[in-house]
Amino acid sequence: MKTNEQIVHDLAEAWRTLNPELLIQHLAPEFQYDSMWVFASLDHNGYVDYIRGKFKAIKNSGSHLTVQEIPGQNAIALVQDSGEPTYYIIEIRNGKIVKGDLTAFLM
Repeated sequence: MKTNEQIVHDLAEAWRTLNPELLIQHLAPEFQYDSMWVFASLDHNGYVDYIRGKFKAIKNSGSHLTVQEIPGQNAIALVQDSGEPTYYIIEIRNGKIVKGDLTAFLM
C-alpha cells in the first residue's frame, strides 16, 4: 500500500502529465468529488468519465498547467496558464482516495 505522500505525488503527476490513470488507480469505490464551481457531486464512475474527458480537453486546448504538491497536506495547487491557483484536496482512507474537493482556497 502506498503512503499518503506517494498518493499525493501520483495525483500531482497525473495532472502534470495529463494521465488520468495515475489518479484513477487510487480511487476508492465510494469516491466522491466536489467542486466549488459545480452544484452536483460526482461518484466514482462519474468522476472517472469526467477526469478522462477533462485531461483530453486540456491536452487539446494547448493550455499549460503548473502543478505543485502542498507540503504537509493531502493537496496540490493547480494553475492553468497564468490564472489564479485552485487547490485539489483529497481525503485518503486505507490507502485509497475517498474524497476529492476542488476549491479556491486551502482549508
